[in-house]
Amino acid sequence: MYELSRIRLYSIGPAGARYADTVLDLRGVGEPVPSPAPAQADFFEEEPQGPPRRPAPAGVLFLENGGGKSVLLKLIFSVMLPGHRNTLGGASSGVLRKFLLADDCGHVALEWQHTRTGETIVVGKVSEWRGRQVSGDPRKFAEAWYSFRPGPGMSLDSLPVAESAALRPAAEGASSARGRRRTMKGFRDVLIETGKAYPNLDVAWEEIHERWNEHLTGLGLDPELFRYQREMNADEGEAAGLFAVKNDSDFTDLLLRAVTDTRDTDGLADLVHGFAHKLGRRAELTAERDFTAGSLDQLHRITESAESRGRAREVHAGAERRTRTLARRLSARGTQERGRAAELAEQVGEAERTATAAEDARSRSALVAAELAYRHASLALAAAEKSAAAQKRELSEARTLHSAWQAAETVLAHRAAADRAARVAAAIQEAERDAAPALAARARAAARLVRALNAAAEDGERIAAEEEERSAALQAAGESAHRDATAAATEAQRARSETEHLRQRLAEVEQETEQAVQAGWLDAAGGEPVSDPARAALAASDAEQAAVAAFDTAREAAARGAERAQEAAAERSRSELAAARAADAAEAAEGAYAAERATAEALGAEERLAELLGLPGRPPG
Repeated sequence: MYELSRIRLYSIGPAGARYADTVLDLRGVGEPVPSPAPAQADFFEEEPQGPPRRPAPAGVLFLENGGGKSVLLKLIFSVMLPGHRNTLGGASSGVLRKFLLADDCGHVALEWQHTRTGETIVVGKVSEWRGRQVSGDPRKFAEAWYSFRPGPGMSLDSLPVAESAALRPAAEGASSARGRRRTMKGFRDVLIETGKAYPNLDVAWEEIHERWNEHLTGLGLDPELFRYQREMNADEGEAAGLFAVKNDSDFTDLLLRAVTDTRDTDGLADLVHGFAHKLGRRAELTAERDFTAGSLDQLHRITESAESRGRAREVHAGAERRTRTLARRLSARGTQERGRAAELAEQVGEAERTATAAEDARSRSALVAAELAYRHASLALAAAEKSAAAQKRELSEARTLHSAWQAAETVLAHRAAADRAARVAAAIQEAERDAAPALAARARAAARLVRALNAAAEDGERIAAEEEERSAALQAAGESAHRDATAAATEAQRARSETEHLRQRLAEVEQETEQAVQAGWLDAAGGEPVSDPARAALAASDAEQAAVAAFDTAREAAARGAERAQEAAAERSRSELAAARAADAAEAAEGAYAAERATAEALGAEERLAELLGLPGRPPG
């Protein structure tokens, strides 16, 4: 019989309460194991202290509602009762698929310990989504189950759920998995390869529910027992609820479910008949059962003892073989090390003798080298003294020769300078004779140039004065024309005002005439007018004619004024243009005069030219 020792949950659970890498440890708190089986520990594992102990016989998990108690039971039952119909909680067939994300490869591993021998076995389940994509199709939800016996090579702590795992057990609360999570295929390959490398692990891998149930039964873990547990916890009630039957038929159904395989109902009648026959022979069978149970118990003990003795002998023989092998290796290594030590001692003695001889040779070589150096220095000193005397003689001779050469160079330089001076004087005289006509012509040309420049400067000044006078006259004419245009414009405005006044007066006269006609003062048919109205009409007519004549006169005066104003404006524009041109000409003349004057001053400043022209020279400053 096995008891649950440890639970490991890796990368699985609902979104709000996931198990990243959690281990629930129930070991070492129960009664000691009565008949512990020998077990070989891993190389880095610590030696056990005392006999192994059974796991905790009972445990209480304190969590509030929604804290994850049912989730933990669902995951445990998914290993021992494969299939969605056996899920705790009943109706929701896809509840386990909700505990896995798209990138997850979820693991639920249970470590069981035998109550008598203390042997452990690990059974687990691994699941993932095919294609790394969550789907509502249950065929895309991959599940597989595995089992192995922990030992050297693999244990619950070193499950290959990730690319690497720690060799030593991790500290409490820390995960031993390192690196990237493995896929289901990667986990299966590593598990199978480890099983081939370590046959003692007894690795098994199943992907079909029925075969996994049969494998669990063969291991001694009866799935039917967990089915009872699932039914007792279906509504999270008490265990007594399982046996709370109402009548005999319910009890019969419970009994039949317990002893009958639900997958095979063909031999149910034979089973009931055989059961009735056995009830008839109950006393005989009870005695036979007691005898057989006692015999089996004794035989089991004998078998277990023999197996334990055989395993112990194998372990002892293996340890003895390894110890003898290690002893032989250590002995051979000791012999080799002693031989190497002797050789090293001989080499050290030889090296000391060699060092002594080398030191003696070095001393003799140092003495020889010192003597050779002394003799070489003496010879070098004598040769240096001879060389110094010869060099002194050469130095005096060289100084004498150098003085002679220096004097010769001075004499030659003096002679060359005298020759050059004579040649230069002759060349100057010849050049002066050749240049006399040209110099005379240049003097005459310079005199003519100066006179021409002075005449051009006087003409420029005269033209500038004339242009300034003309510009002043044009400006005066323009101002007079502007005043005439202003007066003409004033007269035209006054004539227009008088014309408007006369028009208004004419309109008033016409209105008064109409009123006089309406009043009877004037004859509308053109008869003889009354004396006063006739005179008024005549006066009005005369006034109208005078007003029209004045209007015409004013209009003509305005036209003439406008014409005079236009002519004055045109004349003013012409005068302004002429003034501008005169100003430009004056500026150009001034610039030319300044340039000519500067040229004349520059020519006058030349002493040679003044001498050629016969001008008086400047007094010395």
